[in-house]
Amino acid sequence: MVNEWMFHLCRNALRLPVGVMVRKIHFDGTENFTKDVPVLLASTHPNSFFDGIIFEHISRRRVYTLARGDAFAKPKANYMLRSMRILPIFRARDADPKSARSGNARTMDELYERFKLNHGILIFTEGEAYPSKALLPLKKGTGAMAVEMAKRSNYEMDLHVVPTSLNYTDFWPTLQKTVHVTYHKPIPIKEYTDMIKQDEKAFANMVTDKVKEAFDATFVVTNGDFTDEKEFVHTMMVNENYESIPFKINDRWELDIAKANTMNEALASKVRTYQKSIKENGILDSNVGNRGFDYLSAIVAIATLGFSLPIFAIWWVLWKMNDRFVTRKYKNIVFRDAVKAGIGLIQSLLLAIGVAILTAVVLPSYWWVLLTAGGMYGAICWFRLVYAWPHIWSELKFLSLKDEIKSTLLSQRKEVIDALR
Repeated sequence: MVNEWMFHLCRNALRLPVGVMVRKIHFDGTENFTKDVPVLLASTHPNSFFDGIIFEHISRRRVYTLARGDAFAKPKANYMLRSMRILPIFRARDADPKSARSGNARTMDELYERFKLNHGILIFTEGEAYPSKALLPLKKGTGAMAVEMAKRSNYEMDLHVVPTSLNYTDFWPTLQKTVHVTYHKPIPIKEYTDMIKQDEKAFANMVTDKVKEAFDATFVVTNGDFTDEKEFVHTMMVNENYESIPFKINDRWELDIAKANTMNEALASKVRTYQKSIKENGILDSNVGNRGFDYLSAIVAIATLGFSLPIFAIWWVLWKMNDRFVTRKYKNIVFRDAVKAGIGLIQSLLLAIGVAILTAVVLPSYWWVLLTAGGMYGAICWFRLVYAWPHIWSELKFLSLKDEIKSTLLSQRKEVIDALR
C-alpha cells in the first residue's frame, strides 16, 4: 500500500480554502457510520472531486474514495492519488477491457485489505458527477462490490453498506455554501448470505433499490415540477437548521427533505404566497425565520481589522482571478469546483506563507505566528461577513415592519415549515 503522506498534507492545507468555500456542514445519522465494522458508503455525487473532500478531510473518519480509473493512467498521477486515499475503479470507457479488468482486480484486492481493517470506502453510486440538484440513474457496482467482499471472506465479513446523501445549497461559483450529509440505516451484508448464494443479481438489485429509497428521502431534488419553489424551500430548510457558531453540526437536522421533493400544488402555492410577501417587503426568509447571526466571526474580523482586512482583500482578488481563469479555461462544468478548490489550495498556502514571512521579518520572537494565524482566520471571518451582509441589511428592514405585517409573514412561513415536518 502507498504511503499516505499526501493525504495528511492536504487535510491540513485544505482548511483554508474549505473555510472560504463552505460555511456550514451538517452530518446526520452519524450512528449509522459505525467504527467497529467495515463500511461501504454509497453516496450521491453532485460535485465532482470536492465530494471526496467532504468525507476524507472533514468527517474525521478514515475513508478511501473510489474515483474514475483513467485519472490513474500516468505513474505520477497514480502515486499522488493513492497517497491521498483515492483508489481507481474502472468503468467501460476508462480503459480497454483487459486493462480495466486487471485494474479493478487490483482495486478489489486493496479494498478487501482495507475492509479487513474496518476502514470506510466511499463509492459514488451514480457513477458520474454533475453539479445539479438532480439524481442520475444508479449503477449496480455497489451491490456487486458487496457480493465480491462477501465471497472473498467466505461470507464472514460483517460489511455494512450505508446509503449516504450529500447535498449542497449551491454550486460554482458560490462561496460559503452549506453542505448536508445523511448516513442512512446500514444494509448488513452478512444477514443476506443466503440471498447472495442463491441469486447474486437479485441481491445487487435489492441493494440498488434500498440506496435509491434512501436518496429519495434525503437528497434534495429540485428539477422537474416546482423547481423555483423547491429551491426556495431548500433555502428555508437551511435557515431553519442554521446555528451561528459551529462549523460542523451533528445530528440536528429537523425538516423532511422527502416532503420537499414530493411538493404538490397546495404546498407550492403556500411557498409562492410567502415568497411574494417577503419580496414586497424587501426582506429575506432568514430574517423571518430569526436565523442567528455569526457574532463570533464579526468580533474576530473587527478585532483583527488592521491586519485581516488587507489579507481578505488580497484573498478576494485571488478568488476572483481563480473564478475567471477556471471559467474560461475549463468548459466542462463538472470539474470546475474541483479545479477551483485545487487552485484555491495553492493560492491560500502561498498567501499564508507570504503573510508569515512578512510578519516574521517585522515582528520579534514568535509573535509572527500568532499574527499570521489571527490574520488568516480573520480574513476567513471577513468572507463570512460579506456573504452575511444581505441578511444583516434586510434584518434592519424586518425590524422596522409593523407588527401585523411581521405576524402575517411569520404565519405564512410557519405553514410551509409545518408542511415539512
